[in-house]
Amino acid sequence: MALEGFDLESFAQALSVPTQEALAALPEIQKRPEAWQLAFDLLASNRQSALRDELIRLAVENSGGALNVLNKLSQALAAYALLMPADAWDGFLNSVVTALQKQAQNTGMSAGAAIVDFLEVFPEELNRTALAAAQQGRLVQDVKAALPLVLQILISVVRGLEGSVRGGDAAFEQLGQSVVWRTRAWKAIQQWLQFGVPSDTLFVPLLDVCLQQLCVLAAHRLRSDGHDDDDEIQAAAAAADDMVSNMKVAAKYSRSVGTLVLEHLGQKWVGQILDHSARDSGHDARAWSAVAISFGETYTDFIVSGMADAGLSEHVGAFLQLMVALTRFPGHHGFDEDVSDQPLSFWYLLQEALVDYEAEAEPGAAAAVAAAARNTYADVLRALVAKSAFPAAATWLAADRDERERFASYRREVGDALLNAYYVLRSDMLGALVDEVHALGALTTADWQHAEALLFALRSIGEAVPSDEAVHLPRLFAADALTQHLLPVLQVRADGDRASQWALTSLKAGVIAVVGAYGDWWRGRGELLAAVVPSVATALHEPALVPTAVSALRRICDSCRDELGVAAASLVQLACDVLGAGAAVPAREQQRIFEAVAEVVLAQPPDTHAAALLPLTSALLAALRVDVARLESSLSASEPAVAALIDHLRLVEALARGLQFGDDVEEHALAGDADATSMLAYAARCYQDSALHEFRIGLLAVLDRALVLLTAMSQPDDTLLECMLATVNSAVRRSPHAFALPFADSVAFVGRTWSVAVARPGADFAPVFSARWADQCPALLQSISQLATVAVPDAESTSDATDRVLGSVLARAIDDVCAGLAREAATLPVAIEQQPIVSEYVFDLCTRVLQTRPALLAHVEHATVARLCTLSVHALAVPNRLALKPTAYFLTALIRLSATTARPSPATPLLASLWSEFGPEWLRATLQGIGGAHPRSLLPNLAELLFAMVRHHLQSVKLWMAELLAQPAFPSPHADDAAKRQFVQHLLATRSFVRAKAIVNEFSVCCRNLQGTAYAA
Repeated sequence: MALEGFDLESFAQALSVPTQEALAALPEIQKRPEAWQLAFDLLASNRQSALRDELIRLAVENSGGALNVLNKLSQALAAYALLMPADAWDGFLNSVVTALQKQAQNTGMSAGAAIVDFLEVFPEELNRTALAAAQQGRLVQDVKAALPLVLQILISVVRGLEGSVRGGDAAFEQLGQSVVWRTRAWKAIQQWLQFGVPSDTLFVPLLDVCLQQLCVLAAHRLRSDGHDDDDEIQAAAAAADDMVSNMKVAAKYSRSVGTLVLEHLGQKWVGQILDHSARDSGHDARAWSAVAISFGETYTDFIVSGMADAGLSEHVGAFLQLMVALTRFPGHHGFDEDVSDQPLSFWYLLQEALVDYEAEAEPGAAAAVAAAARNTYADVLRALVAKSAFPAAATWLAADRDERERFASYRREVGDALLNAYYVLRSDMLGALVDEVHALGALTTADWQHAEALLFALRSIGEAVPSDEAVHLPRLFAADALTQHLLPVLQVRADGDRASQWALTSLKAGVIAVVGAYGDWWRGRGELLAAVVPSVATALHEPALVPTAVSALRRICDSCRDELGVAAASLVQLACDVLGAGAAVPAREQQRIFEAVAEVVLAQPPDTHAAALLPLTSALLAALRVDVARLESSLSASEPAVAALIDHLRLVEALARGLQFGDDVEEHALAGDADATSMLAYAARCYQDSALHEFRIGLLAVLDRALVLLTAMSQPDDTLLECMLATVNSAVRRSPHAFALPFADSVAFVGRTWSVAVARPGADFAPVFSARWADQCPALLQSISQLATVAVPDAESTSDATDRVLGSVLARAIDDVCAGLAREAATLPVAIEQQPIVSEYVFDLCTRVLQTRPALLAHVEHATVARLCTLSVHALAVPNRLALKPTAYFLTALIRLSATTARPSPATPLLASLWSEFGPEWLRATLQGIGGAHPRSLLPNLAELLFAMVRHHLQSVKLWMAELLAQPAFPSPHADDAAKRQFVQHLLATRSFVRAKAIVNEFSVCCRNLQGTAYAA
C-alpha cells in the first residue's frame, strides 16, 4: 500500500533506524485514516496478533492508572478490532473481555476498569468508523452475540451502589463503588442500546434492573443532602428514558414493558423523590420525571386500554395521578416551568387516544374508560388552572423580558391542554368554571390571580364551545351576572401602586378576552350587547388593553352585525373617539375598529348608511385636511406629518373595506339574481346622498393636494403614494360603494399621479421620467389594473365610452413603461433583468385586461401593443422568474384570444395580426428556454405557453417549428435530428396538457444532456 507521495518500504526502513525524518513524519501519518491499514502492512501477519496482545497487556497494566492513558489504549484496541479484515477475528468482543480477564489473572491485577472503559469506547468508535460491507456484517453478528455479556458486566457495575454485586466479579464489585465508574457504565449502556436488544427476554430484565437502580439512586438521594451523584442520576435516567421511548420496542413488547413500567412508577419512591426535588428548587426534577413523560407519550394507547383492564387499572390510575402531579410541579415564580410543561403534550395524546378507543371498543369498556378519563381530566383541569395563574404582581413587574416571554409561551401550551381537557369533560368543565367564577362574586384585585386564571381557562376553550350552548353560557353572561360580577371591574380606575394597577389591568383583560372568545354566542342577544359593547369600549382608553379590546369588539361586530344595528350610532361614535385618541391607540388597532364598525353599518338598510357614517366621515375628512396643512407647512421636516397622513388614509381604506358588499352579492347580481340586483341598485341610489358626495369630493381634494406636495418633497415618500392609490382602489368595485369616486375623477387622479410619479409628457410629447419612476410605477400599474378590470361606466356614460377612456390610460402606461425600460440599459433584456418588478406588473396588468376586458385593446393603437409584444420577446429571453412567469401568462392569454375559434371580440383582429407578426419570435424564445437557456424550474410556464401555441395555432406552429429546429445546434447542440423529430411528432399529436409537459421535460433533459441522471427521472 502507498499513500499519496509516500513510499511504504522507505518509511519502514527509516523507522527501524529510526531517522529524525521518520520520527518527525510519524505523528502526521498516525492521524491519517489509512494509518491502521498502514500499520497492518508494516507488520508481518505473525506479528499482527502480537500487537493485539500487547494492547491488551498495556490496558490491564494501566487499568488502575490514569484514565486518559487507559482511554487511549481502549481507543487503539477498538480501532484495531474494527479495522481487522472481516474474517481475521471472529467473536472479537467476547474474546477481548476474556483476554483482558485472563491477562489480569496471570498478572494478579484487576481488569475491571479496562473492560468497562473498552465497552464505553467501542460504540463511539464504531459510530464514527467507515466500514466495508463485509466488516459491517461481521460486526452485527459479533455485537448480537456479545450483548448479553456486555450488559451483564455494565449492570454489575451500576449495581455497585447497593453494596455488593450478587454473583458478580470482584473487579466489577469494586469498580461499582465509584460514582465515576457507575456513571460511565450508565452511559455505556445507553450507547449499546442503540444497536437494538434482540428479544424481550433480554430487554425486559434489563429495563427492570434499570428502574430498580433508579429507585436505589432515589433512596440514596433522599438520605443525602449532597449532589455528588448528579451525573450518575442524569446518565441513569437517560438510559432508562431511551429504553422506554423506543418505538420499535413499544410496538413489539407493549404489554410486558408497559406492565413493568407501570408497576415501578406506581411505587412510593417516585412521588417522594419528586417532592424532595421540588423542595430542592427542582434540582434534577427533569431527570426523575423523564421516564414517566416518555412512557406516557410512547405507550398512550396501552395506557387507555389499561383503564378498562382489571389487572392494570389501578396501576394506570396511579400513573395518571403521577402525571397530574408533574403538571402541578412548581416552577421558578411561574417563569421556568421546565418540568410542568413536559406532561402537557401527554394530555393531548391521551385525549386523541381516548377518541380512537371510544370508536373501536365495546360499549361497556368504552364507558369504563370514559368515566376514568373524566375523573383524571377533572384533576388535570384544576392543575392547569392553578399553573396558568400569573405570579404575584410585584414578581411579574420585576421580571425581565425573557422571563415574561417564557411564561407567555408556557401559558399558550397550558391553554392548548385546557382545550384537550374540554374535549373530554365538555359541559362539565364549562359548568365547573362558571360555578367558580360566580363563587368569586364581583371581581376585585383581592384574589385576582385565581380569578384571572379562571377567565383564561374560559377563553382558552371558547373556540370549542358550541355557539348554541344553552346551559352554562346563559348563566355566565346573564344580565345580573354581567352587571354584578364581570363588567363592573371594567369601570374601576387603576389607582394605587404599579402592582395594584397591573393586577387590575390583568383582570380587565381577562374579562374582555372572555367576552370576545364567545363572540358567536352573542348573536341574537341585542339586549345583553347593549351593556357589553360600551363596557368593552371603555378599555380603548387604556393602552395596555387596546389590543384585547379591539379583538373582542371585532369578533362581536363580525358575529352580531344585525343585532348591533340599533347601536350603530354608538359604534360610530366609538370610532370617532378612537380617531380622537390619536397615537394612544395603535394605528393597526384603529384600522380594525374602523373596518368592524363599517361592516355593522353595511349590514343595515342602505338608506341609513350616509346618516350613520356622517360623524365619522366628517371627523376623518377634518383630520386629513389638518394633515395636509401640516405637511404643507413643514415640507423640510415632513416625516411626522407624512406619518399622520398615511395613518388617516389607511383609516379611510379600512372604512372602505368594511363598506364593500360581499363578492357573493356581486356574483349573484351579475348572474341575474333579482334580489341582489335590486339591493345593489337601491344602494347606488342611496349613495348619491349629498353628505357622502361631499366626503368624496373632499377626499379627492385632499388627495390632489397631497399629490402636489409629494412632488415638492426633497425625498418623496413611496409609502404615501401607495397609500393614496390604495385609498382610491378600495372603493373601486363592480358593485356600488359609498366612497366610490366618479369614474372620470378616478381616471383623472390616476393620470395625474402617473405624471408625477412615473412620467409626464414633454414638449415633443416624449415622456419625461421622474427620478424614481421604476420604484413608483408598480403601484400605479396596480391601480390601472383595478380600474380597467373592475370599474363600471357611470350612469351618463356608455360602455364603449368607458372602454375608450380606459384604453387611452392603458396605452399611456404601456408606452411609458416600454420607453422607460429602454432608457434603463443598453438593451431591453438587461433593463428587464435590472427592473423585473416593472416588467412583472405591466404584464400582469395586460393579462388581467385580456382575461376580463379584452375590448379595451381595440382602443389601443397597433404600434403601442406591438411595443409590448417586442418587450415580451425580450422578457422571454430573461432567465428571471419575476420577468418570465407573468410574460408567459400574458402571451398564453393573448394566444388563446387570437385564435379563430375564440369568442369574437373587437380586439380579435388586432390579436390575430400580432400572432402572425410576433409568433415566430415567441416560439423561438420559448424553445430556447426549454433547450437550456432557462432554469428547469421555469419549464412548467414555458410548457404551458408552448401548449397554448400548439393548441390554438397548430398549422403555423408546425411550419415555424420545422424551420427553427432545422437550424444546427438549435435549441441545443445535444439534441440531434432524431430527438427533434420525435419531440415535434409527439407534441403536435397530443391534446393533453399533462402529456405535453412530460414531452417538453423529456426534450429539455435531452437538450441539457442530462439523460441517465436524477433529473431525467
